[in-house]
Amino acid sequence: MIKDLIKNVAYPIIKSRPDFLIVGAQKAGTTSLYNYLIQHSNVIENNSFKEIHYFDKFQNYQRGFGWYLGYFPSKKQKENKLTLDATPEYLYFQHIPQLIKKDLGNIKMIAILRNPVDRAYSAWKMYHSFSENPHDHLRNIADKRTFPEAIEEEQKGIKFEYPYDYINRGKYAEQLENYYKHFAKESLLILNFNQLKDDLDNLLNSVCDFLSLERFSSEKLQELKETKYNYGKYNFAKSESDLQVIQQLKDDFIPYNEELYNLLGYRYTW
Repeated sequence: MIKDLIKNVAYPIIKSRPDFLIVGAQKAGTTSLYNYLIQHSNVIENNSFKEIHYFDKFQNYQRGFGWYLGYFPSKKQKENKLTLDATPEYLYFQHIPQLIKKDLGNIKMIAILRNPVDRAYSAWKMYHSFSENPHDHLRNIADKRTFPEAIEEEQKGIKFEYPYDYINRGKYAEQLENYYKHFAKESLLILNFNQLKDDLDNLLNSVCDFLSLERFSSEKLQELKETKYNYGKYNFAKSESDLQVIQQLKDDFIPYNEELYNLLGYRYTW
């Protein structure tokens, strides 16, 4: 497209690049973190209201780097503030770290990890609810299966056009190892989803320190704690069969969680 060609020439000159990325994980609080951070006086949001899906969607990536930069403020608008792309799909797909390194160099990145069993069930509830969504693009990726059906079929290796991957997305160690092939460990800040609810002050302080930002004031932190974003309230009560599968998954994830703890050098209470 002519417009994309023009963007690929002009935007690298006039547009700013993201200063950091929130790369995942899906259903682990990335929306909350994004909305907290854009309330910092030295952070400016992108023009996509969070997720740009440049590196994970081939149809977007092939439009070129200028297309991507079109979602960020101009260098003049940005001034000395930081801007970001928060697309939680980036953590999962194996090819993405190499693309990020190619286009953005040694950029800082943040990943929030959630108990993989809770994450899997939350993701299923979201996709299952899409069957009643008024938007076609969400109904088209709805998962009409029960949770036990979805888990059983993934364990059998049955593939779908849309990568729900409820189990595999929770194998965090291999995803992080994939990033560490291309980036120093210091480039990636790892956070625990539980902190969003139980220890928000320290979580945001650690993010600000990582990004070399001034910490939020105590007054601002209190204001942020009183605001919740996208905690995903879906009207599904856990069935008996759901609970049985959840217990099975807790056992199945023990070795994968141990791999993660060995990689990080500390443990979560999962």
